[in-house]
Amino acid sequence: MANTWTAFYSGVAFAATKNMGAVLNGGARVLRVKRVGIINAQTAAVTGVVCSMELRKYTGATLASATAVTPVAHDSTNSALSSVTAGHAGTIVGTPLTLRRFIWSSDEAKLSTAQNNEWETLIPLNIIYDCYGDTSVQPIVLRNAEEIMVYNVSGAAGLLDTWIEFMDEAS
Repeated sequence: MANTWTAFYSGVAFAATKNMGAVLNGGARVLRVKRVGIINAQTAAVTGVVCSMELRKYTGATLASATAVTPVAHDSTNSALSSVTAGHAGTIVGTPLTLRRFIWSSDEAKLSTAQNNEWETLIPLNIIYDCYGDTSVQPIVLRNAEEIMVYNVSGAAGLLDTWIEFMDEAS
């Protein structure tokens, strides 16, 4: 079994045309993205908006001036990651390929109202990519200079947690 990591981006403020969480493979190893999820992290009252979001894969990618995040190993004996950059915000460079487009409410969740922003907090409903459990679904493969990103197209209120779970393999 390949070493598995989760990059977690906590409480990232929404802004239009922003990288909300990305993993860039800058080396010769192969990263296989198994799951991507997001959750509304807004805890105080906010006038939320409906955000247009995309799950993107970039080719010819770099990730400059991003707020760095350190991926967490699922096993403490995993070898150190090499040539992997994880972060949010920053300068986005590369050719984007949209894998999925969706909308997201950035309003704070209230358990008593059961509106769409409350349903978004349930685990099955906040997974935007998942290839576990179905061996016929190929993970998103990141080779050298390829990146996966949760991208906020529009909307600028509230906070978001994002996570990207990936495997680090030699080939």
